[in-house]
Amino acid sequence: MNMKCLIVDDEHIARKLLSDYVSKVPELELVAACSSALQALNHIKKDNIDVLFLDIQMPDLTGLDFLKILPNRPATILTTAYSEYAVQSYELDVVDYLLKPIDFDRFYKAITKVISLKDPKVDYLSNSTPSQQTDKLFIKADNKIIKVAFHEIVVIKGQGPYVQIITLDGRKIMSLQSMSKLEELLPQNFYRTHRSHIVNIDHIDSIDGNMIKLNDHVAALSKNKREEFLKLIDQLNLLGD
Repeated sequence: MNMKCLIVDDEHIARKLLSDYVSKVPELELVAACSSALQALNHIKKDNIDVLFLDIQMPDLTGLDFLKILPNRPATILTTAYSEYAVQSYELDVVDYLLKPIDFDRFYKAITKVISLKDPKVDYLSNSTPSQQTDKLFIKADNKIIKVAFHEIVVIKGQGPYVQIITLDGRKIMSLQSMSKLEELLPQNFYRTHRSHIVNIDHIDSIDGNMIKLNDHVAALSKNKREEFLKLIDQLNLLGD
């Protein structure tokens, strides 16, 4: 999926930040970053814009007034420093409402809402639940979004505020991500065996005491997790009789 997007904000710094965020999401194509609603109108008429990032407080024509005159509105994400416009904006069926300063995590969550509206089959890390997921995660790492299939993940290791995802082909993907959040998004064949380790049960070679061997990697098994972990394996019919 490739979505054309347009940024409308009278502040240069805001346009630059959003442009940088857009460049990190493969599904987005930036058509233009405009300093006024009137300038943006020309692009909307001729460029088939899919996603509109729209500031509210602008000279000449405010973002909300601009939305009211658009006959065929793109999926709109409002960007503003003022929270008092929230109710009014949602009456105009905007997809999301971002308060400045906007960080990338919040930006990306808004994008996942747009993508899910355009293509309900796509599932993304920022707003997925285990029941919604299919066979993959999208991870923010190295200033880009990386797709990782569940079956490719061998083990996930927590390293402070980061997680390291190790895959079958030896990739080590480092992401600023909470282990707890990631744990919620994984299917039932993943288990958190230790405060710092989540394993893919399908790739376990052996369990020896408090050590789990997976391919060429090792994960720890906490004493207080051992009984529950072995029960889970039994339920998944991996131990046999």
